[in-house]
Amino acid sequence: MNPRIGTHLPHTKGMTITEIIMSLDKRVDGYRIPFFQIYLGDRTGGGLVPFEKEDVQEALEIIGKRGFFIHSGLSNYLSNQRNYRHYVKNRILTELKQVKFFPLSGVVIHPGTMNIGGIKFELKETLDLIVSTISDIYHNGNDDLGMLFLENAAGEGYKVFKNIDEMKYVVKKLEHIKDKNGDNISRNIRICIDTCHLFAAGAYDLSKTKEIRKFKTDFDREIGLKYLKLIHLNDSKYEFGCRKDFHENIGTGKIWKSPRILKVLFEEFPDIPYICETRNFSDSMNFIERAKRLL
Repeated sequence: MNPRIGTHLPHTKGMTITEIIMSLDKRVDGYRIPFFQIYLGDRTGGGLVPFEKEDVQEALEIIGKRGFFIHSGLSNYLSNQRNYRHYVKNRILTELKQVKFFPLSGVVIHPGTMNIGGIKFELKETLDLIVSTISDIYHNGNDDLGMLFLENAAGEGYKVFKNIDEMKYVVKKLEHIKDKNGDNISRNIRICIDTCHLFAAGAYDLSKTKEIRKFKTDFDREIGLKYLKLIHLNDSKYEFGCRKDFHENIGTGKIWKSPRILKVLFEEFPDIPYICETRNFSDSMNFIERAKRLL
């Protein structure tokens, strides 16, 4: 067993995808990064920079079969006012078309918020808006679109998904909606679990090995592990249930207090891509390697 852990590049403005990958490959001596995650613009969702065809071809030669993910802008919620949802849809469509070029890829997005234009919606209304927007995105099929990864929230403010029930509601709804070709929309959807968010939301105390195993059991029973295809491997700056989205380097926060705890996560989810979204990936690698040696 050799868990594969990749990293995120915070900002890509003015860089080609080839330059991004080459800079990431040089970040950690002696470690060939297996998965990459980037923004196509700044993290507020502006300044979207699509790839040039020549750049993609060159990047594909460098990446090979390694994974490539785009994290959509943090303000790109699938639930919001109608005009804003239209903007979000167009941005996501552009990003989904970009990742389609790469073998193992997807667009990661925070699904939404119940506070829409200053008006608080009910949870069901918000989740139904997310279902509707995703259905609209994939209405014509996915011939030129990549996979959409829906990420859990840290429980802050009015954001969703705070728990498995909210994820389940959206996924199961999409399982009963078909595109124009008769295929289920859900085939385009994956779930990305952020360990900091799961901990901060008070859903599962991942600092305890039994809670890691409980999360796996619950997710498999309620949604299905076939949907869980990406883990954002982050530590939390604050305590369990804090409802604050503050990542910390692995092994320096409140979750991964011992390599033996992280080892259990690797054992329970051995084949899933991991992406660190910490300030300095190399600072987390010593702790990660200690956990891997215990396997």
